[in-house]
Amino acid sequence: MKRCLFIIPIFFIIQSHAQAPIPTTKAISFGFELAAPSNSVYTIGTGVSAKFEVPVVSVLSLSLTGGFTAMYYKGNLFNSSRTPGAAGFLPLKAGIKYYLSKEFYAEGEAGTAIETNYTKRDAFAFSIGPGFIIPLNDEKHGIDIGFRYESWSSQVRQTGIRVAYRFGL
Repeated sequence: MKRCLFIIPIFFIIQSHAQAPIPTTKAISFGFELAAPSNSVYTIGTGVSAKFEVPVVSVLSLSLTGGFTAMYYKGNLFNSSRTPGAAGFLPLKAGIKYYLSKEFYAEGEAGTAIETNYTKRDAFAFSIGPGFIIPLNDEKHGIDIGFRYESWSSQVRQTGIRVAYRFGL
């Protein structure tokens, strides 16, 4: 969390020097996720997600995110017979994305993470972090790379990375 709070002011400085117009189009992205839990029974998490984004004003968009994440228990990576299989989660979140420039943004999301096996508990989920978009051929498509600190109640606290292909609509 401290790293995210340190990085966010850097993006505000970049934004103050940016001159390019910010895109105001709807977008959908599909991506892969990697999670590094801290102080948890899990070692690592992998997953997929989809995100839909709708602009509200030129620099602010609303987003809806859904996906599936498998969290692997410590010891499970080495095929221990005593360790249960991966825990599955369905994180569903809504959020706000603030564009600091054409390529850089800061995002905050809140919602729920539903465990699909074992205890089947729901957890309050929130995340915050920066990201950037690498534009491709035309300005509508790009690679979206986001970094975030994420917490699912007291179950999981993690640093996440999302790499996605973004389609402008």
